[in-house]
Amino acid sequence: MSTCQTFFFTKSVPGWLIIQTVIYYLPSFFVITIPTSALLAVIFVFGRMSSESEIIAMRSFGAGKRFFLLPAMIFAIGVFALGVAMSTYLMPKGSFLAAENVLKMAKLISIRDIKEKELYEELKGYVFYAEKKISDTKYARLMIIDKSKNSVITAETAKIIPTGDAGLLLELSNGRIATIREDNMHSTINFDKFVINAPLAEASRVTIKTERLMPMNELRANFNEDPIYKFEYSKRFSMPFAAIIMCVFGMSIGMFFHRSGKTMAIPSTVLIVVVYNMMFLVAQNIAAEGSIEPFFAAWVPNVFFGIISIFAYERVL
Repeated sequence: MSTCQTFFFTKSVPGWLIIQTVIYYLPSFFVITIPTSALLAVIFVFGRMSSESEIIAMRSFGAGKRFFLLPAMIFAIGVFALGVAMSTYLMPKGSFLAAENVLKMAKLISIRDIKEKELYEELKGYVFYAEKKISDTKYARLMIIDKSKNSVITAETAKIIPTGDAGLLLELSNGRIATIREDNMHSTINFDKFVINAPLAEASRVTIKTERLMPMNELRANFNEDPIYKFEYSKRFSMPFAAIIMCVFGMSIGMFFHRSGKTMAIPSTVLIVVVYNMMFLVAQNIAAEGSIEPFFAAWVPNVFFGIISIFAYERVL
């Protein structure tokens, strides 16, 4: 999302395009937050029932284990189905659409908002300073700082226009390029005419490269390239399945704390999520090294918490 952040606060990009891009990225966050929200909801509900003695009342009328487990499982299965839809389809689809929007933003970029004798830093990697603004595209005594190349370009006159393909065309006259080389020495080049085509975003830079956002078919195609792709593929199902385990575990926790069920909901959720994610990171690193089968590694946290959930369920009910 770093490329996208480059354009979010640029005035020439319409607000609706920014909002749309944020919405496209939401499924990648929901994949993580859905199981967490399910856990918090179940702990809170059963904790409140327990603190108000509703659990005791139901048991006195003959309610057994299945009576309490059934609604929690129905809710958990619904959350699981939603999580799978998010991780296998909506997340990669949304990421692809967001990447397309980044290119659209780049094509809308212009620096017409630049003002005389003010630094213009809205384009990541560049700083513009114009002594005089002749028009929206023409400037006098312009200075450009290119952070990526450690260079400063000055020109007596300059014309800067969008190229229409996610870049800017800079036509500079009577200027100088000063660059700091890797050996900390300075080099200077004078020019009469100098043209720069500065790409603000390239398709190769915004195409989804990270395995976390790849479509399922691309993950399968890369199984032989790196174990991390197998881990990610399995993770798309193991993380949503965690909602089922967490609902059972959350039910047990909520019923266990009779007097402080509601107050324990958030601290318990935070602790469980932290431990779960730490185990996930460890399993991912081990899988990346090839020390464990990647498909199984993504399920290690589920196995661990699944055993604890069964134990807690048997003890509480």
